[in-house]
Amino acid sequence: MKTNRENGTTILVVAASMLLLIGVAALAIDLGGLRLDRRADRLATDAAATAGAASINPFAGSAADQACATAWAYLLLNLGDEGATTQPPNCATFAPSCSAPNVARQTTAIAPPYTVVITHPVPDSHPLMAGQAINPNFDGTPCQRLGVELTRVRDFAFGGVLGDPDGSTTVRSVAKIGAGVGAGEVVPLLVLEPFSCDALYTSGQGKVTVSYFNDSPGFIVVDSDGSKNSPPNSCNGANSFTIDSQGTQNGWIRAIPVPAPKNIPSAILSYALSGDPAADPAEAYDPADISSPASGIDPSDPPASAFRLYPRPVGVTRRITRAPIDWRYNCKSSYPAYLGVIPIVPCPDTPAAHIDSLIAAYSVSAGDPTAFGYTAWSSVYSCSPSSDITTAPGINWWIDCDPFFVNGIDVDVVIPDGNVIADGDIDLGAGATLTINANNASDSTLFVRAGGSLTKGAQSSITLNRTFVYLADGNVDLVGGVGGLNWSAPTGGVFEDLSLWSESPVQHEIGGQAGNTLTGTFFTPLADPFSLTGQSGQFQTDAQFLTRRLEVKGQGEVLMKPDPDRQTLIPIREVRLIR
Repeated sequence: MKTNRENGTTILVVAASMLLLIGVAALAIDLGGLRLDRRADRLATDAAATAGAASINPFAGSAADQACATAWAYLLLNLGDEGATTQPPNCATFAPSCSAPNVARQTTAIAPPYTVVITHPVPDSHPLMAGQAINPNFDGTPCQRLGVELTRVRDFAFGGVLGDPDGSTTVRSVAKIGAGVGAGEVVPLLVLEPFSCDALYTSGQGKVTVSYFNDSPGFIVVDSDGSKNSPPNSCNGANSFTIDSQGTQNGWIRAIPVPAPKNIPSAILSYALSGDPAADPAEAYDPADISSPASGIDPSDPPASAFRLYPRPVGVTRRITRAPIDWRYNCKSSYPAYLGVIPIVPCPDTPAAHIDSLIAAYSVSAGDPTAFGYTAWSSVYSCSPSSDITTAPGINWWIDCDPFFVNGIDVDVVIPDGNVIADGDIDLGAGATLTINANNASDSTLFVRAGGSLTKGAQSSITLNRTFVYLADGNVDLVGGVGGLNWSAPTGGVFEDLSLWSESPVQHEIGGQAGNTLTGTFFTPLADPFSLTGQSGQFQTDAQFLTRRLEVKGQGEVLMKPDPDRQTLIPIREVRLIR
């Protein structure tokens, strides 16, 4: 029989056990709440950091005041249970440019139960970057990063019984904006070769300068990963690089930044620096070029750009490929792989295959163009005119000649308007001139059927006003002498801004003389190479070139000045979470 003392002891043990059980249950419930808070809060900071980083210029020592405001707005949107803001973030902290990348700038905001710290730049040594080794190809630069740290205080449901009335959780996210596939930029030069060296190169005293336009700095993109180990253009040699200024100190490859007071840096983007296991970063560019002074640069260019290669190339996370031009002018739900190996992402818009439709309507298989309203040239004029010709307006011409040869000094052939289909070569002899769409009142198309090329001899001149040229499998060879070349793209319609589309793999060449004008996009995705040949003096162009390989040779400078209104924007920005 138990004594009263034993009964009292049992009651105390049971009471203590119940208190312990209640404490454990309370701890489990309260800690579970903290875990749920942490999970939800991390989703919110991930979204805030990503949205904010998208407002940073990845190629500049960019201000981040807008990034801060965007991150704060996304936090308020995604948290949902915050109280009234008692301390908003001072985003003006980030308004100056990021000129000191190793000095973190921070602002703190409070909306109970949350305290938020926004950081830009995020240096490599910052606690936000802890947890894994820095990978420059993946993590980018400090000025490309935006950090968001969120601390939540939660009142415990049962913890107060145990003398612990509340707890807190802290989560951190860092996002980076860098070169990748995302928002569009004005890119005057995109080299599509996926593997070989000498994808972009200059020789002799050849110079390529991609300048700036308003707030658009110079951009060059090279898709080659530098992995090719067999001829031609192998990367096995000791001096083989995907980007290479091979000539003298009077030659260079340069992208020019927007000068002060805006100071928006330029960029050369290289897939060889992507971090892809198949890519070879050692073959991206000749390191000697970035420290070798260049002679004869424009005095108005920033002194920092006075080198044979400027700026130092940086990695792009994905190949850009030919997709941006295909999407705009030949939008389809699927494409064949580029060169049989590089996948092309399907067009995200409603299919509208304008190039395919043009080929179906105008190619040899479409038959005699007189059946659909064209006038045969040979029925009215010679295929080798030796005297001036100005055709009547309002006529679409089928040049049923192979070749069509304009011969003789001062022989001028003028087609005032309309479209032109050519059965073969269009060739200008010495001193001759050809003008298509002379009235320049509407857009025109020159469709050169299979086997035909567009060539000119010494001192001859070609003017193509608002004219889109399609070459089935020929090439352009417009080098001869000092004759002029004036070529502008359509200003409207389905081929707006497109000057040339050629799927031919043979070399294309345009010679540069002062006074030449080129505008619009020149798309030669298989040209091996596309050669821009400068004479003495400067060949200035507002055109955009997308080609397999590009060489610049001769004694002059090819100066590309981007025009956002006459080019296809190329997606080269990408935001990703890195911590």
